[in-house]
Amino acid sequence: MVSNSVLTVLIEVSALSFIVPIALIILWKVKYKTSIVPSLVGIIIFIMFGILLKIVPNILITAVGGPVLRLVQENIWVYAIYSGLIAGIFEETGRYIAFKVFLKEYNYRENAIAYGFGHGGIECIIVLGFTMLQNFMYAQLINAGQAEEMYASITDKNSVDVLKELLESIVNMTVADCVWAGVERISAIVLQVSFSILVFQAVRINEKRYLFIVAIALHIVIDVFAVLYQQGIASIAITEIIIMVYAIAVAVFARRIYADMPTMKIKKAINSQNWKYARKKYSDYDNSDGEK
Repeated sequence: MVSNSVLTVLIEVSALSFIVPIALIILWKVKYKTSIVPSLVGIIIFIMFGILLKIVPNILITAVGGPVLRLVQENIWVYAIYSGLIAGIFEETGRYIAFKVFLKEYNYRENAIAYGFGHGGIECIIVLGFTMLQNFMYAQLINAGQAEEMYASITDKNSVDVLKELLESIVNMTVADCVWAGVERISAIVLQVSFSILVFQAVRINEKRYLFIVAIALHIVIDVFAVLYQQGIASIAITEIIIMVYAIAVAVFARRIYADMPTMKIKKAINSQNWKYARKKYSDYDNSDGEK
């Protein structure tokens, strides 16, 4: 049986997973008068690059099979690095294409964050919102005594085993597990916004193109953290606290870069001049002497 307290938290976390991302996009648009386009592009890019295209390498490795597949499946550290590498390359490449091709006219820094809210927001809805909603529905079936009926309706043994594992995890779920899952998504949104700032700057300033590689590297680290919990090295609370601290550190780094970007407060008429100033800051501009 799943307790009423867990059922309540499941539905509350699921609801918040939908409400918070949408609220962030709307509040940011209202406060800074940004277009909704960057956020919509962020949503589309995550679905394309973060979900659909990311499946391709997994299919290829499965098709190849042999030692490579066994290495990825049997060594959790290799799997973590592989997963992080795939996620980092595909998501950051998608972000780069978004800013370079689809959002090239959206030059202000506020649009980088608007994009991040879209990219990270839809991830939150898909990864946490729908998952918690699914868990809530299964929990209701478990409490209604319909688990055996679900098993009986499935003929494939592997599918039955997967379902049993899922239902057991739901039965063993605690309120703390649900809360920490929500905390993880908050950290993830902070990171997605931070990565958006780094890639935005990499696209806009040639001297900062290396930030694209930095974003990929920082993205890889997240999956490595997950191994700490999976290997029993750290509890879920310790793991999520580490991820939270990491997200804050990356956000502080991104904030320093964000401060040097052109803002929407500056008239659009001088937008090109403002980016010219930003570029000179990294090349031949001296703050004390002025323009050389």
